[in-house]
Amino acid sequence: MTSQVTTWRVNPGRGADFLTGVAEAKKLHLKMGADQVWVTQHVSGGNPGTISYMLVFESAEKWGKFADAASTNTEWLAFWAKVQQNPSAVIVDQSMYSDLGI
Repeated sequence: MTSQVTTWRVNPGRGADFLTGVAEAKKLHLKMGADQVWVTQHVSGGNPGTISYMLVFESAEKWGKFADAASTNTEWLAFWAKVQQNPSAVIVDQSMYSDLGI
């Protein structure tokens, strides 16, 4: 199992806009080949109140195909261009995780 996690800090007053975008992104990412998409809010630790968006894939190979295809997926590129015109959040962190199988 491989996961790609992006953690966001939502701009003040933009929570509804951000969640609307997340719902659209989730639909696109599942259509593009992600096996699961998890959206969680941090309640403790170093970044309380931030939101993590986790793409989950059965394998690193499947993630690689997804990542390669994302750079040419017209629906995704149009969505990303739209949300970047007036961002509702900023990226705090991006990480990749790999299941150790134990």
